[in-house]
Amino acid sequence: MLEMITAQPLPRILESLCLKIEETYPGLACSILLFDPDETTLCHGAAPSLPRAYVQAIDGVKIGPRAGSCGTAAFRRQPVVVSDIATDPLWDDYRHLAIPHGLRACWSMPISSQSGSTLGTFACYYREPRAPDFDHLLLIERATHLAGIAIEHRRAKDELQAAESRYRTLVERLPAITYMAEVGVQGRWSFVSPQIEPMLGYTPEEWRADPGLWMSRIHDDDREIAIEAEKRVQRTGELFKAEYRMIARDGRIRWFRDEGKILTDVASEKAVMQGVLYDITEYKQLEEQLRQAQKMEAVGQLAGGVAHDFNNLLTVIGAHTDRIRERASSDNATCADAVEIQNAVARGAALTQQLLAFSRNQLLQPRVLDLRVVLSDLGTMIRRLVAEHIELEIATESALLCVKADRSQLEQAILNLVVNARDAMPNGGKLAISAQNTRFDEAKTLGHGSVRPGTYVALIVSDAGIGMNPETLSRIFEPFFTTKGPGKGTGLGLSTVYGVVKQSGGAISVESEPSRGTTFWLFLPAYEEEAEICTGDQAVDSRSSATGHETILLVEDQAAIREVASDYLIQLGYDVLAAPDGEVAIKLAQTHKGKIDLLITDMVMPNMGGRELAARLSEMSLVATVLYISGNPDLAAAASEASTLDGEILRKPFSFKALAIKAGSLLDSGKDRAADTFSH
Repeated sequence: MLEMITAQPLPRILESLCLKIEETYPGLACSILLFDPDETTLCHGAAPSLPRAYVQAIDGVKIGPRAGSCGTAAFRRQPVVVSDIATDPLWDDYRHLAIPHGLRACWSMPISSQSGSTLGTFACYYREPRAPDFDHLLLIERATHLAGIAIEHRRAKDELQAAESRYRTLVERLPAITYMAEVGVQGRWSFVSPQIEPMLGYTPEEWRADPGLWMSRIHDDDREIAIEAEKRVQRTGELFKAEYRMIARDGRIRWFRDEGKILTDVASEKAVMQGVLYDITEYKQLEEQLRQAQKMEAVGQLAGGVAHDFNNLLTVIGAHTDRIRERASSDNATCADAVEIQNAVARGAALTQQLLAFSRNQLLQPRVLDLRVVLSDLGTMIRRLVAEHIELEIATESALLCVKADRSQLEQAILNLVVNARDAMPNGGKLAISAQNTRFDEAKTLGHGSVRPGTYVALIVSDAGIGMNPETLSRIFEPFFTTKGPGKGTGLGLSTVYGVVKQSGGAISVESEPSRGTTFWLFLPAYEEEAEICTGDQAVDSRSSATGHETILLVEDQAAIREVASDYLIQLGYDVLAAPDGEVAIKLAQTHKGKIDLLITDMVMPNMGGRELAARLSEMSLVATVLYISGNPDLAAAASEASTLDGEILRKPFSFKALAIKAGSLLDSGKDRAADTFSH
């Protein structure tokens, strides 16, 4: 009987049980009803000898205190014996179903599980009124017990199969490879999930057939990591943990995190480990991007600091050189030396501007630009830069959106990319420059930076040159890194591009392979407001004479610059109040009896920056006109556009003639505003 219970489907087991009981007592018809999961209704289980119409009629009967023999037995959870269906009140609502089929007696017993819950009912029907004798009751009790065993066993088996199915589905849908394998480099793999094929290109059958395949696909540089992890787990029994690269069948390199545990309940000559291989390639790429971003940020801060100090030195050198030139005649050898010094200062200034662009501390002057116009104006210069054996193509989308950027810096970035492309094609090739509108519906991480959702203009510079390997590609935006020979490049070209694009709110993506060329994608936020139109022209200083008699408050923490600038302005006729910091400047302004016509202040100073100083003096109505001087603004000032400052900016290093002209222009503008106010 037990073999029958465990080997057949449940309906057949229950039907066989009924037939065995019916063989013992001729005229007896057995029925087994099963509890639905809601435990409020009984459904058909087996009734081989009852009329089909009756079986269908009671299928789904609700249990209750007067629900026939079976419904009442399930409700009371105790046996119910009805000797005559025709007269028993328990059958008042159901006898019309039984009597037409000649059923007159029904004895029903609940089928209980080992835990005591009710699984269903076992019933015996007779076609004449009668009560059960002792043998009947004993047989029914045994049959009910066997039915309970069969139902519980089958349900447990079904639940186990369902759990196995759910587990297999989970294993096969995980974004990871699950496995069982013997511990050891040459251990046999008894199971590997189907994910191994899309990830590494091998079928589970291939992987299981070759125990050495696992180690052979691990990157040469990482094999020792996996071997050491194997030794550690064999020695200590701890959880196996390792991260390593694997080479797929098609040559792709994927990063995996391998975690496994030795199984203690598996009979095997060798220790068996069950584990999971997680594909962490994307995580590793993001980690590398973060590391690169942090490195670039650190180098940028260093570059900005160096540029700031260097600009201060260049300003002092340039000022004293101006003095030398003023004192020496034009044909004097000293004057010629001063000219060379000034040329060197100019070259140094250009170098620091590139460093500041990379560090994103460059003082940009953003304007609304049409890249079609920018590329058209640059076309002649670009054609002069590239050799005749290089085919040049410039194409832009007809409905190209505008961008907001510093035109001169953006032009320099484009020319830097053109020069690199030219140098990458010594034997000729095609250089393609294009611009197109691009939409990102969600934030996206690119090779060098990320973009927010929105509309961008993509500036694309593509060449068919020698290309770059991954190692070179990872360092191209580092300042002073170059693959060119000595004297052929400073290594600041691409770092300048990086800084300009970043400070303009954009991002860069680069694609390159050795011998297959390089493509740069510069994504600049589109400017879709129509109110602002860019002319690209710089304001022209109105004062022709760099002299005056007004009062200027000069604030500069660098003593050398402060002293030479103060002397120069005094020589031009200005009344100069000089201060080393913001606090001293406020005290001077408050104690000065006359009017202060112009504040000239460095932007970055200890304790109080130039913008804060200007704001406080403006609140006290002590100063209305401001000229900022700076070689490296703080990040907050750099992030804001130059047009939002409450004054104009003069970048270091500057000539003192330029300082005087800019100061005179601002003073004249202040007079014009005062005159307009008075006339009204």
